[in-house]
Amino acid sequence: MNKVVEGYFLKYKNVIWSVKGCYHPDGYAVALPRLVDGIKIKRLNDALEIVRSKFSNLLKYIDEIGFSVPLVPLNESEILDPFNFKVFDNKLREFLSFFDREVGITGSYLYLGKGNDMDLLSFKPEHYHMLEELRKKGITRPLLTVEDSEIETLDYSSFKLLKSKRVLEGTFEGQGYTFKIVQCEEFGQVKEIKEFDGHIRIGKLIKPFTIPVKYLAIDDSGNEYILTSFRIRFTELSPNTIMYIKGKILVREKFNDLDLDIAEVVKLKSS
Repeated sequence: MNKVVEGYFLKYKNVIWSVKGCYHPDGYAVALPRLVDGIKIKRLNDALEIVRSKFSNLLKYIDEIGFSVPLVPLNESEILDPFNFKVFDNKLREFLSFFDREVGITGSYLYLGKGNDMDLLSFKPEHYHMLEELRKKGITRPLLTVEDSEIETLDYSSFKLLKSKRVLEGTFEGQGYTFKIVQCEEFGQVKEIKEFDGHIRIGKLIKPFTIPVKYLAIDDSGNEYILTSFRIRFTELSPNTIMYIKGKILVREKFNDLDLDIAEVVKLKSS
């Protein structure tokens, strides 16, 4: 059975599904609908609503995740492999030439064969340093525009500010790109879930640019948490960044996981 992780896509029941995260039970992929009846689903909440209404039979509770998620059966799916894709677009090919061949093509180029933005997948952290060089040389530029369909969890001003600082996102010759670098690790099982409502300060960057990202965070009472996320919007945060978070703490065996991806509100106070 092929192993799939964040960045892969599936075709199941005439729907394109986006594989999420690193933990996937044998024979299944944790995935969310991305393209349904020709409509692209960008927001997490919208994707979950489609699952609940049309694919509720796929929802299963997973100890390693801490809540119910859709499990798509791999033996009934077509796996769209980012690393088995022929590139015909000249601009995409030129951008890839800055890296070695170990870069995959994901996003709409993978499941539609075309796209407005270039989505790339890597398992090599050193690719981040090439992205830094490209930005320093002015070969890529920061993304300064935000679409309404992107706004979720973060408020508009926080989203726009963080987006403009990232090198994992940007533009190349006027075309947008997103570069996702995945380094999977095991988080362990969720033992308990607690509510969190307050401010945290990022004290240490543990894994700031590879998915899943991890930051050491401290609240106003001095309690420590590990901020985690599988989303590009929470990569490349700076030390001493202060954020207001209304969300949940996934109490795991080894650490308290303040999961940004399932937070109701994340708002930047300073960075």
